[in-house]
Amino acid sequence: MDAHIRRRSAPLLAVWVIALVAVVAGCGLFGGSSPGAAGTTGPERPKIKVGAMTIIDAAPVWIAQQKGYFAQEGLDVQLETVAGAAVAVPKIVSGDLQFTYGAYVPYFQAQAKGAADLKIVADSYQTAANIFMIMVRRDSPIKSPKDLAGKRIATNTKNSITDLLAKSALDTNGVDYSSVTWVEFPFPDMQARLADGSVDAAVMLEPYVTQAERSIGATPVLDTSSGPTANFPISGYAGSAKFVNDNPRTTEAFRRALTRASTDAQQRPVVEAAVEQYAKIDKSVASLVGIGTFPTSIDRTRLQRTLDLMKRYQMLTGDVDINTMLLDTPAAK
Repeated sequence: MDAHIRRRSAPLLAVWVIALVAVVAGCGLFGGSSPGAAGTTGPERPKIKVGAMTIIDAAPVWIAQQKGYFAQEGLDVQLETVAGAAVAVPKIVSGDLQFTYGAYVPYFQAQAKGAADLKIVADSYQTAANIFMIMVRRDSPIKSPKDLAGKRIATNTKNSITDLLAKSALDTNGVDYSSVTWVEFPFPDMQARLADGSVDAAVMLEPYVTQAERSIGATPVLDTSSGPTANFPISGYAGSAKFVNDNPRTTEAFRRALTRASTDAQQRPVVEAAVEQYAKIDKSVASLVGIGTFPTSIDRTRLQRTLDLMKRYQMLTGDVDINTMLLDTPAAK
């Protein structure tokens, strides 16, 4: 009797074992697919190209790359250095880039003009005191904000967040910002342009503020992220609405890696170590740079501040609905 029962039970036991192995393998314990890994639940497009800038503001995207967070999400990310969002957005439209780091101002401008249909997938940076400065040479006759009237001032791109904050700060200090001649130079070149007299002043970000102070004795004359622009939202990561809609798992994997890196960026030593590598600055400079805030979620109210300031300084033609530009996730508040 016992032998007969064992003979009948053996096939049933084998079926149960096979089923159990299949279930466990589906959970990824035997090399199957899992969220963040290649496969049916992994990214639709694992290999992507992302625009980045070599400034403190963009630290999370570099941290995510350096620490392997993208790879852990099943993404093979190639970072391409861009001068700013104004340059990167056309590459998003053409498909040369799938995502980019960039300031919100060019994003909103492109959206308002119909030049792009963008989705903001993650926040990146907001200002703090002494990190967005108008700098002059050590021997400059410019000693106060009022002396900036009528001068040549470098900005990374015209009609950008850089000169938007500068215009607001100049206005607050009683300076006619329309008298200023804005000259475009990439952030890494501004120190040299100050030194050789190509410009009278430059709107500089960290780590270049500290680097210019130490290298050529550059002096700050105006903090552009103070008063009405204190704790101002600067930048985020965006992709085309089509790419985001067509590749939701890729987008979520990218966003998760950035959120993880932004959490790490709350620790100053992590940012210092990252910026030493990607901005190629000395450890002594990295230890002195001013650092703002790296949000881990998107705040609609904060982004509306950017739109309102852009309208005030005639840097936005047309209307933009923030809600249509934000990735519809729990991270968007």
